[in-house]
Amino acid sequence: MAGSTPNNSAGPSLVTKLKILGAVLALVGLECLLAYFVIPSPEDVIEAAEMRARQHSATEPDLEELTTVSDKATVEIALKPFGITAYQPLANTTLRIDFQLYMMVNAENQSEFEALLAQNEHRLREQVIVTLRSSEVSDLTDPSLGLLKRKILEKTNRILGKPLVKSVIFSDYSFIEQ
Repeated sequence: MAGSTPNNSAGPSLVTKLKILGAVLALVGLECLLAYFVIPSPEDVIEAAEMRARQHSATEPDLEELTTVSDKATVEIALKPFGITAYQPLANTTLRIDFQLYMMVNAENQSEFEALLAQNEHRLREQVIVTLRSSEVSDLTDPSLGLLKRKILEKTNRILGKPLVKSVIFSDYSFIEQ
């Protein structure tokens, strides 16, 4: 085959391979340099987190402020006492929770609250029971019961259709795990 060109099966030359390697190394080096300037240092991350925490604490009310009600006159309205027993099959334990629940309502809304409570008493009791039965043991042993109070407050106001309840108070709270 006198008229055919020779087939270069040796592949790319060494110079071509070195150029490709150089381009890849330059690209990786550029990415590293860019990451060095863009990604914050651990000290910067800590400083930013502390600044966010300071801003958050400055804008969010303290837990004491959440439990205090506005300057308006309020009344405490007691619901019937609760006695809840919940079996936890995974842990093979039974939980016994007893408490008295009070709702803080503005005095001007007391009659409206009592009327709505009479209409929705059983739904409200059911939601309180479901909330406590579905809670984690850590929520039930929390000294302030903060998460439970917020959940019950939200569900109560949703059931009533109006944000009449300003806060929830647990009294005579007893939690026993057997």
